[in-house]
Amino acid sequence: MALRSYFKVKHLPRRGPRKRWRYRLSLLLYTVLSAYFGLAVLAAWSGYFYDGKPVRLQFPLKDGVYYTGHGGNATVINYHNAYPPQAFALDIVRLNRFGTRAAGLAPDEWERFVIYGDVIYSPCTGKVTEAKDGLKQMVPFEMGEKTQEYRKKHAAGNHVIIRCQGVDILMAHMIPGSVAVKKGEPVEVGDPIGKVGNSGNTSEPHLHIHAERDGKGVPMTFEDRFLKRNSLMFSE
Repeated sequence: MALRSYFKVKHLPRRGPRKRWRYRLSLLLYTVLSAYFGLAVLAAWSGYFYDGKPVRLQFPLKDGVYYTGHGGNATVINYHNAYPPQAFALDIVRLNRFGTRAAGLAPDEWERFVIYGDVIYSPCTGKVTEAKDGLKQMVPFEMGEKTQEYRKKHAAGNHVIIRCQGVDILMAHMIPGSVAVKKGEPVEVGDPIGKVGNSGNTSEPHLHIHAERDGKGVPMTFEDRFLKRNSLMFSE
């Protein structure tokens, strides 16, 4: 039986047909892309963790479902992470009942963003070390050369910095005229300090918040949660 099988196949080439160059190129491309996206996934996964002791805060927004657009400990999920003081910064928007952040895809009116005008509450008990008000708001998505100088000079827009637990907490991009505290004033956790707007270096209304100490970012937790991109907070 084995001998008969041998005679049936002995005329066949010892090697299979050579693969065409297009096949080899596509295989190489597939390998490179798989490696690239694999590394990207690993980088994103690493951003879910942090070193050191976090500052524990109360979530500064109420009565809604809030979505983290940028957050975490890796640039692939948080572009702020490349800048040391803002390494753990969060950009937060509010979602409506349909799960969208605004009425329309890219509206140019502030009021069409769900989070616009939401009251910002102090996330901790401490002292106001800086309070800036009176800066104009940006038209949503107006990020060209026309506004570049203003955005660079007033990146945080109307904002408040509170020192608590030895850490500076910055909350940015408030509506002009809404800042409710002054430099040097003490604040208690839950005190209203301003309203979410679109002032400073921002493309749309949202709350930017970050913690820093001596020029270095400090991780923040809310209800013992370290928020990352796509994290949701159901706040009452």
